[in-house]
Amino acid sequence: MLAFTHTDLPLDLWYISAILLSCIIALLLASILLFRRSRLADQHRRQRVIAIWKPLLEQYAVKTFPTLPALTRRDHVVFLYLWNEHYESVRDAPTAPLVHLAQRVGTPDLTKELLHSHHLGHRMLAVVTLGRLQDHSAWTPIHTLVTHHNSFLAFNAAQALLRIDPKAALPLLLPVLGRRTDWSPLKLVSMLQTAGGDLASEILAQAAIQGDPDIGPRLIRYLPVTKSRRGLPILRQLLHDASLSPNMLAACLFVFGEFRDPADLPIVRHHLTHEAWYVRVQAATALGKLGTVDDEEQLIDLFTDDHWWVRYRAGEALVSLESMTEEKLMRLQESLTSPESHEILAPILAKFRARRSPIAVRP
Repeated sequence: MLAFTHTDLPLDLWYISAILLSCIIALLLASILLFRRSRLADQHRRQRVIAIWKPLLEQYAVKTFPTLPALTRRDHVVFLYLWNEHYESVRDAPTAPLVHLAQRVGTPDLTKELLHSHHLGHRMLAVVTLGRLQDHSAWTPIHTLVTHHNSFLAFNAAQALLRIDPKAALPLLLPVLGRRTDWSPLKLVSMLQTAGGDLASEILAQAAIQGDPDIGPRLIRYLPVTKSRRGLPILRQLLHDASLSPNMLAACLFVFGEFRDPADLPIVRHHLTHEAWYVRVQAATALGKLGTVDDEEQLIDLFTDDHWWVRYRAGEALVSLESMTEEKLMRLQESLTSPESHEILAPILAKFRARRSPIAVRP
């Protein structure tokens, strides 16, 4: 079989190939130039809008202007970014003048259009802005985004609803909070605190109980961040459920220890002998914050527990009791016989002495 070489191809075909390749290269260069020109134009537009509107935003709180510069649609999007940035920077100051300014330039109408944009960034911008404007007319379209597959968009939609009407938003968000595995519990707490610490505590506890059992313990552990005891009665009632999982129980005991309410002391004592070792750990830790002189013996009994973490937390809890003294610890050390108990008490006693030492406060 004969092999073909480049000399066998017609000369016209080579010319056509060279011309096509040159055209492709020229198109690529043209598209690169157009792209760079478009980016430069966007940068100039952004700088122009910032130069005009930034002084107006800063002065509008103390001075109302009779007329305002006109905004094209593209300029208005840049203005929205600038407006939200300025809104965040004046959290401690009244935001009513900023809301009034946005309403004067037609921001509510544009943001409602951007809610249906195919550009995710524009939809996010619209949701955040409408929440800060507290625009009730955007309630329904924002509510539909709470279950969106995009975590950031859904979270901002929930936050916007809370800004618009906290009392109406909380019942709607309750079924969602405990099922969004992609939402950080700490962010949830900060979001709910916009409605107040008491409501945040109650809703967080309810969402933990009614939601995903894998998320519930995580939500419960963030209750102390709210600094409100309003969720505690819900947890106490929950402990009457015989089918309560050990993870949920451990999370509840952690919260009881953080709030240090004497009313929870009997519950904590009751779970020092729970079959799950991590429940005993949380019960011992909580007892170190809630316990009295009557709890010393129960903590000492845990020094012989089968699990090392239980023994260790029991030792820490023992020296945390207000009734504990160095003399008691020394007598206990002399009376202990098991190696496991000495392994726990020796370093704990050393730490206790270091904390009580007069030179412990020196750098």
